Amino acid sequence: MEIEILRFPTDVDWARCLFLARVTQGKDGMITPSEEWKRKIISAEHSPIRTLMYTIAMWQIPYFASVHFVRHKFGVEHYVKSQRVNPNRGEDRQDSPVNHVMDLNAQALINISRKRLCYKADPKTREIMEEIASEILKVNPVMHDFMVPDCVYRGACHEFQSCGYFEKRTQ
Repeated sequence: MEIEILRFPTDVDWARCLFLARVTQGKDGMITPSEEWKRKIISAEHSPIRTLMYTIAMWQIPYFASVHFVRHKFGVEHYVKSQRVNPNRGEDRQDSPVNHVMDLNAQALINISRKRLCYKADPKTREIMEEIASEILKVNPVMHDFMVPDCVYRGACHEFQSCGYFEKRTQ
């Protein structure tokens, strides 16, 4: 398995994001956003963060984990090798390796992190999401506090059965 970040927000993308936010306030002009502003808009989850785009390649991940990621559909497009052309597709194992590329915005990345970093998520899928988060933070450290399990994000576990992570974390 290999995770590769093929696209992430550049300084130009961040300036555009700030410009769009300023438009909603009746302001104009392109200015360079500060790191503090970047954190604030990501934290607030205002609509301009949906213009901050990522392309993430997951090379040779288990097919079942790919299916877990495909369940996320808002703000993300998935590109996965089809099994349509495989004459033995009924014989393929669920852990057969597949390449999966996601083109997604910052809001979708936050949303996917909340579910796939949860300790109730499949361990392999969680491992893949942890690797994605690690690679994202190398190129976009502002996302650090926002790519977290849902319990951390919401301040409590809302799963049917808690894994205990949040309770242990807050003791």
